[in-house]
Amino acid sequence: MQNGWVFGAVAALAMTGGLTDRARAQDQDSAQAVAAAHDWADTPVPPAIDTSAFASQSQLSRAQLSPDGSLVAFTVLRDEHVYISIYNAGTLELVDGASLGEPDDLNWFRWVGNDRILVSMTVQDIREEYHFSRLLSFELGSRRLQPLVLPNMSFDGDDVVHYDEDGGYVLASISRAYGAYPDVWRFDLPPAGQDLPEPVRVQSSMDRVFHWIADETGVLRMAIRYHGRGRYEALYRSAPDQPWREIARTRIDDEDAFEFWDFHGLRAGSDIGYTFGVPEGGDRQALMEYDFASGRPVRVVYSSPDEDVTSVQFGTDGQPISVGYSGDSFRREWIDPELRRWQQQLSQALSGSDVTILDMSANRETLLVSQAGPADPGALYVFAPEDRHLQLFAEMRPQVDAQVLATPRPVRYAARDGTSIHGYLTLPRGREPRGLPLIVHPHGGPYGIRDTDDYDDMVQLLANRGYAVIQPNYRGSGGYGEAFELLGNGQIGRAMQDDLDDAVAHLVAQGIVDPQRVCILGGSYGGFAALWGAIRNPEIYRCAVSFAGVTHFERQLHDNRNYLFGRNRGRWWDRVDGDQTNFDLDDVSPAVQVARLTRPVLLVHGEDDRTVPYTQYELMVGRANRAGVEIETLSLEDTGHGFADPVHEQAYYDAVVAFLARHNPAD
Repeated sequence: MQNGWVFGAVAALAMTGGLTDRARAQDQDSAQAVAAAHDWADTPVPPAIDTSAFASQSQLSRAQLSPDGSLVAFTVLRDEHVYISIYNAGTLELVDGASLGEPDDLNWFRWVGNDRILVSMTVQDIREEYHFSRLLSFELGSRRLQPLVLPNMSFDGDDVVHYDEDGGYVLASISRAYGAYPDVWRFDLPPAGQDLPEPVRVQSSMDRVFHWIADETGVLRMAIRYHGRGRYEALYRSAPDQPWREIARTRIDDEDAFEFWDFHGLRAGSDIGYTFGVPEGGDRQALMEYDFASGRPVRVVYSSPDEDVTSVQFGTDGQPISVGYSGDSFRREWIDPELRRWQQQLSQALSGSDVTILDMSANRETLLVSQAGPADPGALYVFAPEDRHLQLFAEMRPQVDAQVLATPRPVRYAARDGTSIHGYLTLPRGREPRGLPLIVHPHGGPYGIRDTDDYDDMVQLLANRGYAVIQPNYRGSGGYGEAFELLGNGQIGRAMQDDLDDAVAHLVAQGIVDPQRVCILGGSYGGFAALWGAIRNPEIYRCAVSFAGVTHFERQLHDNRNYLFGRNRGRWWDRVDGDQTNFDLDDVSPAVQVARLTRPVLLVHGEDDRTVPYTQYELMVGRANRAGVEIETLSLEDTGHGFADPVHEQAYYDAVVAFLARHNPAD
C-alpha cells in the first residue's frame, strides 16, 4: 500500500484468462445487491467502514497517457500539496514527478510531446488581493518547472489556442495588460535541458476580440468579438490569406444566446466542423456538423433521446471517434468501430461495474481503462490490445470493501406542481425498507449540474451507517433538456427547494421513510439548500449539515458572480429573478433569516475556499450569535471548496457521523 492507493503488478492477466478476483468480487456484490433489493431481511447489516477509508478519496486523479503510451501521468494529494507523478505504463515503476503546490492552485495539466507536460496554475498576488493563471512547462528528466510568461501579463495566462502534436510549441492567447484584448503568442518548447526561448507574437490583438480558435495546424480561423451593449460576433476565415468576416451574431440577453457557439474540429482546407446545440424541434443538446462558411449547423452527428451530449473526442484524421453524455452516469459512446469493439471486450473481461476507455496512445497500442460503478470505488488498468494484456494500475479506495456497499437506484416522483423529478435513492443494506431514517442530499451548482449514480463517498458512508439517502435532481439541474433547466430560473430557495421537500413526501407516502427522522445535508449550493431547508421547513427536517454553503446570496454574487452563472444562456439575473420583479435574495438567504432557525445545524467551511468565501461562514456564525441561535461549527484550515488532506476530510466525516448520531440516530 502506498499513499492510500494500491499499485499495479497485483493483477496482470490476458483477457482470455478470465476474470480477476476483483471482478469476481464485484459480480458477487452485484448479485447481493439485487438480492438485497428483493429481500432485505435476509441480508446482514454490514460492519461499519471506518471514516478513514472514505477519506482516502482524491489520492489519484486526472490520469493521462503520454502520446506514445509509454508513460502515465496523474496527480496525487499528499500532506496538503498536489504532486504530479509519472509512471512507466509497462513496468508500473515511478519515473518522475514534482510538487505543484496547493491543490486549489492546479487548474489542469496536459502532455505536450512525450517528455514534457504543460501545467496551468493559479498564482496569488503577494499582497493576496487577487489571483491569476499561468502556464508552466514540466520537463521530464530534469524536473524543471519553467514558466511561459510575458512581461506585464494580465490575469488570464493559460488560454491555450493550439498544441503542436509533436510537442514543439504551443499557441496561447494572452493580454499584455488589464483590460487589453489578447495577442496570440507562440511558445517554442526546445529539447530537454535547454531554456525556453522568448515567445513570438503570431497574431496581434484585434479590436474587441477576446477569444481565438485555430485549426489542427495552428492557423487562426475564428475570433469571437464583443461588439458593445451585450452584442457578440463570430468572425471566420477559410484560410490565413483571406479576410475575416462575420458569420454569426448574438445578444447576451437573448434566451438562446450562444446557441451553437461551442465550436470544435476545425480542419485545414475545410469549412466543416462541429458544434453542440439543440436541433430544431428538439430538447436535447446534440453533436452537430457545422458549416463555418455559412455560420449554420448542418446535420445531427450524434444525439441521445434521454440525455444532453456534452463532449466529443476526435481521431488523428479529425473525425469524431466518441461522444460523451451524462445519464445515470457519465458515458462515452464510441463512434469508431475498432474502439467500440475494444470497449465491448473490456466490459466482458471486467464485468461487474462500468468500464470506460479514458485515454489512448496516438497509435492506439496502449489504452488507459477505468472500471467503476455506483457501489464500486473503481480502479485503473493499462491495456495493450495487440497482445490482449490487461494490467491493474491502481485501486481508488483499497480500504473500502465494495462487497458491503449499497447500490443507488433511480427514482422518479411528481413535484407539487406536477413536474417530474428524477433522482437516486440509496437504501442501507440489511435493513427492512420501511420507516427508515432519511438524509436528503442535494447537489451543488445548482444550474446545469446534476447528480448521477456514480460512486459517492458521502452517500456510501451514510448508507453504511444505516441511513436511506435521496439525491434529487431538482429543477434547474442539467442533463434533462433545456426546458427543465430553465424551470429553475427565479426558483432559488423556492420551487427548487420544494422539489427537495417533495422527495421526502414521496418516500414517506411509500412507507420507506419515517417522517420524524429526516435530515438534510449538502455542499456548496447543496449546503445552502440544507441550511434553508432547516430554516424554512423545520416540520420536515430535524437537522441540517452544510459544507461550504452559501449563506448570503447578495454577497456571494458580489464576490463571485460566476458561482451561479457559468452556463448562463441569457442575462445572469434571469437565473435569479426569472420573470418576477419582487424577488429578493435576502428572503432566502440563511444568514439574513437565521433568527428563524430552530433545528440543529452543523456548519462546516474551509478557510481557503475561493468559490464560496470563508466570509460566508463567518457571516452566518456572527449573525447566529447576535440572534442568540446556537449552531455547531467546524472550521478547517488549509481546506478549500473540496478536500486536499485526508485528515481534514476524515474530520468532516467524523463530525457528520457524530452530529447525526445525536440528532437523527439510525438506530
